[in-house]
Amino acid sequence: MKPLQVLDRATRRYDGADAAMRMKVRVFLLVTLLMLAIVPILIAYSAYTQSHNPALGYRFNYAVLVPEAGAFLLFLLGLILLVHGHFTIAAHLILVTAMLTIWTVMFVDRSGVLSSMDTIVFVAGMVALTPLALTRRKWAILAYGAGNLVLLAAFALVARARFGLTRTACIEYLADNAVALTFITLVALSVFVINQRALKQLENELAERRRQEGEKERLQAQLVHAQKMESIGRLAGGVAHDFNNLLTTVMGNTSMVITKLGAENPAVPRLKDVMRAGESAAALTRQLLAFSRRQVTEPRPIDLNSHIEGIAPLLSRLIGENVRLVLKLGPGAASIMADPGQVEQIVINLVANARDAMPAGGRIVIETRRQRIDSPPPLTLPIMKPGEHVVLSVSDNGIGISADDIQHIFDPFFTTKPVGKGTGLGLALVYGSVQQNGGSIAVHSVPGEGTTMTVYFPLAGSTSRARAPEQGPPELPGGSETVLLVEDDPAVLDFVTMVLTSLGYRVHAAADGAAALGVIGAATAGIDLLLTDFILPDMTGTTLAAQARARRASLKLLFMSGHAENIAMEEGAEGSCGQFIAKPFTAQELARKIRTVLDESS
Repeated sequence: MKPLQVLDRATRRYDGADAAMRMKVRVFLLVTLLMLAIVPILIAYSAYTQSHNPALGYRFNYAVLVPEAGAFLLFLLGLILLVHGHFTIAAHLILVTAMLTIWTVMFVDRSGVLSSMDTIVFVAGMVALTPLALTRRKWAILAYGAGNLVLLAAFALVARARFGLTRTACIEYLADNAVALTFITLVALSVFVINQRALKQLENELAERRRQEGEKERLQAQLVHAQKMESIGRLAGGVAHDFNNLLTTVMGNTSMVITKLGAENPAVPRLKDVMRAGESAAALTRQLLAFSRRQVTEPRPIDLNSHIEGIAPLLSRLIGENVRLVLKLGPGAASIMADPGQVEQIVINLVANARDAMPAGGRIVIETRRQRIDSPPPLTLPIMKPGEHVVLSVSDNGIGISADDIQHIFDPFFTTKPVGKGTGLGLALVYGSVQQNGGSIAVHSVPGEGTTMTVYFPLAGSTSRARAPEQGPPELPGGSETVLLVEDDPAVLDFVTMVLTSLGYRVHAAADGAAALGVIGAATAGIDLLLTDFILPDMTGTTLAAQARARRASLKLLFMSGHAENIAMEEGAEGSCGQFIAKPFTAQELARKIRTVLDESS
């Protein structure tokens, strides 16, 4: 095994310490190992010289050998403490042992005066090691220096009597070595101060680098999460589009049958059950579209506080009697530009999720406030833009969410609830609705203490105006105009054709854009309305509308889709002066919408 690997294994208890501490541990480990190697050599050398010294009678001088043996044991103890993580105790033990051993040997040694005086160099050298042992106690360096000066003075008195030194020689010896020790102590203190500043700067640089790396990892995780949610959203939107085509056929034909049979027919209640099931399926599809950001929203300025107060009774019934609802609605929350239905859905889902986190009861706090955010909070999805925001937070004191689960909390079909008690769609739909309305959401949770879901909505502009609701003519209005119907789904095409024909309209049907353009070119009579699906096999509805308008400028437009995208509608259909009807729709809804488009002024 390589020496560096041995050091790494011996210092593994300091892996969590900073770089400065790990460096000091390695230095002291090397010093201790060196001492453990040198001391036995010194003991052997002392024993050999003593046994061959006629002045000692060729006998061992245990006054020297015992301190040296004791020093070896203390160094060994220091090594054990050092390896087991007790750095401060081990460092001081090693330094004090080395210092006292040298002085003890000097006091009891009977060798010549030059040998004893030269040994003082080793004592001075030990003082230079103290900065490595201490991190914040500069006074300890001075204490080591003062202790050595005191022992030096005592040794000078002993040396004068032992070696018969004159008073002048003793004073010179004491002065020279005192100056040397003082100088080394001050140098050690200076080195310590300089090293501390350098290490502090190094620690700050490392901390900043770790912060930058953490920020980079956080942004990377947000990007990956956003890409994942976008991919799942596209899948959900595609499923919702196909499902809406099916629902259009089911609900449309069912509504027509109900109308023709009359209320007295015994089959009508069952057909109404079919309609209710279809409406529930349509609601689920709208949730999928909200998650995928492909739901047609109707944003308008709404007062968030008033909206929450309006649904508070519903929330109280939702959470039950063992959970207390507390509203802390800030007076400066102001208004937001959002779809009221989606805001209501966000609040209800967050409150329901908080209730489920408190099976034994507790407290849910809904809080609103206005806040300017210059630096987006960490872990906010999607990444928000700086500016004025209206903040909505829903807090509970329930079981909390683990850090691992928070990473997947907005994933569709992810749930921590038992089988059969959670769909895993609630928070995924909240995320989709928040994102579709231009907001962001963050989660903070401590297991066992509770969770806070915080939604950030951009503050609505003061010039924003609500979209006026559409007023349609009476139910099932008909007409005699000519309608070009373009739809690639055969079942939907057949249903809409039947509805329009029954209402008196002349209908030309086409399955794609090319066929529709052929009808326009071949039609002898004028076509009054183009009713087209937004997504066609060969082109988009807006492309078809533009080409059709180039041939017939007075042509009116009505787009239909279960997969409409807001951006495309704003830039395409609305730019072409067309209107939109979302799938699924009933015969009544289609009739009213067509009549509205045909009757509007050109």
